[in-house]
Amino acid sequence: MKKTIMNLAVALVGLFATTSANATVYFESDFNGLSPSATVINGGLLSLTAYGEPAKWGIVRDNALTIYGGATDNGASSARLVGLGADLANGLSLLRMTGEYKTKSAWNGAAFATTAKIEYQNTTWYFDYNNKTVNTPTADWTSFTLDLDLAGLTGPHIDMINLNFYIGGNAPGEFQVDNLTVQTVVPEPTSASLLGLGLAGLLATRLRRRS
Repeated sequence: MKKTIMNLAVALVGLFATTSANATVYFESDFNGLSPSATVINGGLLSLTAYGEPAKWGIVRDNALTIYGGATDNGASSARLVGLGADLANGLSLLRMTGEYKTKSAWNGAAFATTAKIEYQNTTWYFDYNNKTVNTPTADWTSFTLDLDLAGLTGPHIDMINLNFYIGGNAPGEFQVDNLTVQTVVPEPTSASLLGLGLAGLLATRLRRRS
């Protein structure tokens, strides 16, 4: 009995250590070295494609993804993310986007006065599952993390997710995103699960000493 409990505890610790290191990276780019005329940005398994006015003359400036205000809808969007169902089945149930963003004044010096979004979007019905909204001037690079719980999605929604970076309205200004990574990860353990793993480890240690 003691040996069974010890083996189980060690297995739990080993399983957590193994799965927490796994991830599927769908997009990763620092946007360095890209032409200002680029309208498609390849980041590995996904590409971002400009739409709106930026499609006429590119979406890269200052080595960053740059969305320009001044048209009704400007942005950059990806195709659907393929493979999320398999990731979810393997325990990678959190879709995580990390990066940095900042706003810039318009070419004529007018302050940033519009609303920008970083979002997980449904490509069929055009609503977002989760988003980061920026509607105040942010002159310095600001880190962000945007998560989407794949286990909380129902029906076919897991196959209808894309990435979208967006400015709405005709107000002046630019929105930039840099050092962007999108990947599926194992959710961080809760306090209770950490406590359980800790107790399992202590139990395994004590049983080893007694045997």
